[in-house]
Amino acid sequence: MRVRPLSLTLAVLTATLGLTACGGGGKKRSSSNSTAAPVQSAGTTAPTSGTLPTVPSGQIGGGISNPAGGNTSSGSANTGATAGGYQGGTGVFVDASNLLPNSTDRDWGAEAGDFDGDGRIDIAIVVNQGASRILFNNGAAGFSERAGHFPNLSMAASDVRAVDIDGDGDLDLIFSANFEPVRVFKNDGTGRFTLFQEFDLNNDAYTYKLVLGDANGDGHQDVFLARAGQNTPSRGQNKLFLNDGTGTFTEAPAGSIPPKFDDSLNATFLDVNGDGHVDIIVANFGTPHTVLINNGTGRFVDQSDVWLPPGLTRYGTAIAQGDMNRDGKIDLFICNEGTGSPPPGEKNSLLLQSVGRFIDDPAAVPSDDEASFAVRLIDVDGDGWLDVVVSNLRAVQRLYMNRNGVLVDATANFPAVNNVPANSRGLTIGDFNGDLAPDILFVRSGAKPMLFLNTR
Repeated sequence: MRVRPLSLTLAVLTATLGLTACGGGGKKRSSSNSTAAPVQSAGTTAPTSGTLPTVPSGQIGGGISNPAGGNTSSGSANTGATAGGYQGGTGVFVDASNLLPNSTDRDWGAEAGDFDGDGRIDIAIVVNQGASRILFNNGAAGFSERAGHFPNLSMAASDVRAVDIDGDGDLDLIFSANFEPVRVFKNDGTGRFTLFQEFDLNNDAYTYKLVLGDANGDGHQDVFLARAGQNTPSRGQNKLFLNDGTGTFTEAPAGSIPPKFDDSLNATFLDVNGDGHVDIIVANFGTPHTVLINNGTGRFVDQSDVWLPPGLTRYGTAIAQGDMNRDGKIDLFICNEGTGSPPPGEKNSLLLQSVGRFIDDPAAVPSDDEASFAVRLIDVDGDGWLDVVVSNLRAVQRLYMNRNGVLVDATANFPAVNNVPANSRGLTIGDFNGDLAPDILFVRSGAKPMLFLNTR
């Protein structure tokens, strides 16, 4: 892939938008559905009413917790997908943030999914040093919290993943936290969550991101914790916790994860060598990234020197996987933040999978030296190519469109509210208005989240 500059100009929008239904900053702070769908016709305009009409019964299904590719890392974009997956869009977005309640919390992350089983995609918001919350999708009435549906528990929360941990058919929530335990909240099927388990009780590190994957091949989603903290007793050693099928997690046996004392900020499960067992790729901050190969029993061996470019050292903060050049191999997009306080930013990375290893292709990434902290890969315009959505600190939020293997900066496709730099540590993708197009929600620290609806 090679990047060439592109001047994106939007045509006059003439039709009416059809709404069919609705850090970071240093180490101390820290694949999605790619079904090719026909490109939808352009020529849309923002809604004047700003409402989310009610979703017709059965039109959209619940959140997908296990994407077809097997990736449930924080780079996945399918948790908030419709039951049939996304089906296009124009990749031009309108602002629907007025449908969200105000926030002055330290919002750090988000996850989308149908938590109450009504067919609408809801939003879980991660609050750092406060009470995290659920915003339920009420159709035309927008999004709101519901009293008593989520515990009023203050946490140093850093990340959240939605997954059916106990096989009862609804989405549960797992929150990581800095210097606090991981907390598992079970869903009763109506969107009422109760605290079920706390694990990693003696967490002495920054745990910025958690990652889901079946590490030992028993059919249950396990949890890998990307941890940082060179001055702590554990020195930020990463950890793996196994799910017994009931949603109860226990730490993997000693030696399952090789000792490696890096500041890790994110990871992804991916079968790198094609042996049918998921491996783990870890994004590290200021040291080379890590590839841990699964020996088939849930024990991992460090083969970073085999799979990664020699000497590749970045200040990595987030990682996502997907076939970026449609060659049938899964590639890696890694967000970088830079070093310093505050970090000045650093160009993001694209590692293309070749024969037996990944190859760094710096020319394939737009030259935005920004402090990036979260990423999702999703085909926003239905052309069959995975696009890139990035959260940034002290900058605008980015959209990179993939045009037949060429990444171009399409941030101009976002509404004007995005033109003001913000601190965003997280985002989520979901079909929030029931039109089968992927929409985007960015959280912001100390400010209301931004909800951008994809036009059709």
